[in-house]
Amino acid sequence: MNPGIIIPTYNESENLPTLIRIIRYIDNKIPIIVVDDNSPDGTGKIAEDLNRKYGNIFVIHRQEKIGIGAAIVHGFKVALEMNLDPIITMDGDLSHSPFYLKKFLKYSRDYDLLIGSRYIRGLRVEGWRFRKVLLSKLANMFVSYIMVKPIWDFTSGYRVYSARFLRQLDLDSIPPQGYLFQIHMIYLAFKLRMRVKEIAFVFKDVEYPVSKLSRRERWITFKKLFKYRAPILEIIRHLTYLGKDYRRFVEEYEELMNPPPLKNGGKFSLPPKFSVSVGVMAYNEEKNIARCLEALQNQELESCEIREILVVSSGSTDRTNEIVHEFHERDPRIKLIIQKERKGKASAINEYLRFAKGDICIIESADTVAHPRAVEHLVKPFFDPRIGMTGAHPIPTNSKESFIGFCVNKLWRLHHLMALEHPKCGEMIAFRNLISKIPSYTAVDEAAIEAIFRENGFEIAYAPDAIVYNKGPETLRDFLRQRRRIALGHKHLQATKGYRVATFKSVSVLKYVLKDMSWTPRGVIFMLGLMLIEAYSRFVGILNFYLRDKNPFIWEISPTTKQLSHNIADATQD
Repeated sequence: MNPGIIIPTYNESENLPTLIRIIRYIDNKIPIIVVDDNSPDGTGKIAEDLNRKYGNIFVIHRQEKIGIGAAIVHGFKVALEMNLDPIITMDGDLSHSPFYLKKFLKYSRDYDLLIGSRYIRGLRVEGWRFRKVLLSKLANMFVSYIMVKPIWDFTSGYRVYSARFLRQLDLDSIPPQGYLFQIHMIYLAFKLRMRVKEIAFVFKDVEYPVSKLSRRERWITFKKLFKYRAPILEIIRHLTYLGKDYRRFVEEYEELMNPPPLKNGGKFSLPPKFSVSVGVMAYNEEKNIARCLEALQNQELESCEIREILVVSSGSTDRTNEIVHEFHERDPRIKLIIQKERKGKASAINEYLRFAKGDICIIESADTVAHPRAVEHLVKPFFDPRIGMTGAHPIPTNSKESFIGFCVNKLWRLHHLMALEHPKCGEMIAFRNLISKIPSYTAVDEAAIEAIFRENGFEIAYAPDAIVYNKGPETLRDFLRQRRRIALGHKHLQATKGYRVATFKSVSVLKYVLKDMSWTPRGVIFMLGLMLIEAYSRFVGILNFYLRDKNPFIWEISPTTKQLSHNIADATQD
C-alpha cells in the first residue's frame, strides 16, 4: 500500500495547521495533497509553509472556486500520477478526525470505495442544529430510495478510493458540485461493480451550523439526481422497506455486491489427481440419504479421489442425523455438520465451505442419487485451468405419462439442450475450492456460484455424462410452488447482482422448445400447458419480488419431490 490524502480547502487557514499536525502525529510520511481554491484568507500560502515544516505536502493552487468535486478530481489526477493507492479524501475543517485513518486503511485492502458514514448504525453528528440533521438525514434517505442502493450516507466526503476504481473513470466528466460529486462517485462504484462499504465515524462540526454548500448547488443536485434513479419497479420494491428493518436490505445487497475475494487471489495448481470434498445438503432426508451416500461411496474414479463427504443437516427432525452417524462409523470420510436451525440451503452451503479441504468442491442435494461415474465426469474438465465450475446432467425419475411428469421431464430436457451450448448448472455442481462464502440470501445457489466464477473470469462447463437422478414434483401445487420459487430467485439474482442465467431468457428457450417439440396432439397440448405455467410462475415471481419483497431463500419443501423411484434405471428409460 502507498496511501495518500487529498484535502480540498477554501478559507481553512485556522484549521489546516491543526489538521496537518494531527495527521503527521499519526503518520509522519503519508503524502498529503492540498487543493486550494484561491482562498482569500491565505490558506494556500499556509499549506506551503506547512510543507516546509513537515515535508511531503503537495499544494495545488487553483485560480477559482469551481466546486469541491472539481478540486478533489484535480487531486485524484495528481495522486494517480504519484501512484498513490488507496487515496483518502477528507475535509480541511477538522470535521473529519484523522484518528480514523488507520481504521479506514485497514478496510481499504478489501474495498474499492470506503465511505465514512454519519448515519450507519445510529446518528453520529456533533455540532449541528436539529433542523440541519433532520434535513440531511431525510435527503440521504431520499437519495437511497431513488437510486436503490444500500447506503446510509451518500454525501459524506470522508472516503477512501482505490486507484483501480479511479483509473476506470473519465475524471473530466465528473460533476464538480459537492453533493452531486459524492453521489456520482457512489453511482459509478456500483455501476462498475466495485466493492463498497460504509465505516461509521463521528462527524464534528462546530464552525458551520448551516450547510457550507450554497442553495444553488443544492438545487442543482436535486435536479440532476433523477438521472441516477433506478428502474421504477425497483424503486417500488425498495419502498416496501419503509415498514421494515432497513438493515436487512443493506446486508442482503452487500452480500451480493461485495462477496469475499477468491481464496489465494484466485490462484491454484493442477495436481496429477484432484482431491474432492463433497457437500450433501439435507433437511429431513431419511427416505433418501442412505441411497445418496451409498452412490457417493461407490463412485468409479480415475482423475480424482473423494477426500471427504460432509453432510450438512439443517434443522432435521427425522432420522437423517442418525443415519449419517451410522455411515460415519463405517466410513470416516463421511462427517455430519448439524445446523440446529434451518436457515436455507445457501446457509448450509456456507457451513460446508468452512470445512471443505479438497481441491474441488462438489455440492449435491440429499434427495438426489449420483450415477457411478458422475463425480469423475464432473471433475475431469478442471484440468483445463480456464474452467471454474461444472454442472451435472440431471435426469428426473418422474413418469412421463402424466401432465406434471411431462412438464418435469421436458424442463430438464430443455435445460440439457441449452446447457450443451450455453452451460448452466443445477442439482449437482462442482467448482474449484476458491470460494469462502456465497450470498446467504440467495434462493438459487447454483446460479449465484456461477455468477461469482464468471465475474472472476472463469468459464463454466457442462458435463452431460455426469448424470444425477432427481425427483420433480408430482402435483400441480408442488410444481407451481417450485417454479415460482425458482423464478423469484432468478429475478432476485438478476436485480441485485446483474446476472441472468441462460434459462431465464425466454427468446433463447423458445428455440430449444421448437427443436425438441413433439407435434402430436398430446405433446402440443402438454407443451402449451407447461408454457402457461412457466409464464404464470415468472409473472407471479416478478410481482412477489417487486411488490411483496419476497425472497424464498428458505423455501417450503415440496413433499412429492422426496421419493425417488426405487429402480432408477427403469424410471429413466425413454
